[in-house]
Amino acid sequence: MSDDVEPALDIGFPELDVDFVADESEDRTRRVRVVDNSLRPSKANIAAFWSKVIKSPTCWYWVGAISAPDGYGRFNFQRQNRQRTMLAHRFSVELVHGPLAPDVVCEHKCNEPLCVRVGPEHLVESTHSENVRYAIALGRLAGHALFDGQGRTRYERSLAIREALRDGYDAESLLHAKINPGDSQGTLF
Repeated sequence: MSDDVEPALDIGFPELDVDFVADESEDRTRRVRVVDNSLRPSKANIAAFWSKVIKSPTCWYWVGAISAPDGYGRFNFQRQNRQRTMLAHRFSVELVHGPLAPDVVCEHKCNEPLCVRVGPEHLVESTHSENVRYAIALGRLAGHALFDGQGRTRYERSLAIREALRDGYDAESLLHAKINPGDSQGTLF
C-alpha cells in the first residue's frame, strides 16, 4: 500500500435509513439526537473532515477538536438527527479500510497523536497489546503520565501544534510547537 493514501469521497459506506427516537417526557414528543456508532459518514461529512487536515511533507495533522488529556483529535459528524464522535485518526483509517472491528486500534507509527495519514510509517491497524508494546519500546508510555518529554501534557502539545498550523503548514512554526515547552516550563537558573 502506498504511504499517500487519501480515499476518494465515494468510499462505499451505505446510506442508512434513519429512525427518529421520540422522547415522550412531559406528554410531548420531541426529536432527540442519538449517538450511533453504526452511523457512516456522508460525502459532506468526509469533505468536512478533510477541511480540518493540514498536510506536511511527513504527517497529515488534524487541526479540529482535540480532547484532553490524551491530545488526540476528535471528529463529530451527524446526519438526520443522528451523530457520531470518533477519534480523528480512526476516522481516517476507516475511510481507507472501511468500518473497523471494535477491538482494532489505530497505531501511530509516527508517534504523532494528531496525525491522520494512513500508511505503514504513520497509521496502521493494530491491537491494543501491540500498540502498548510499541509505545513502551519507544519510551512513549511511562506509567500513566501523558507528557511529551518537554514538560507539557500531550494535550498541551497538541494544542500548540494546532495553533502553529492554523494558517497552514509552516515548518518553522511546527518545529517550534513540537519542541518548545511553553510558558509553563521555567528556567532552572
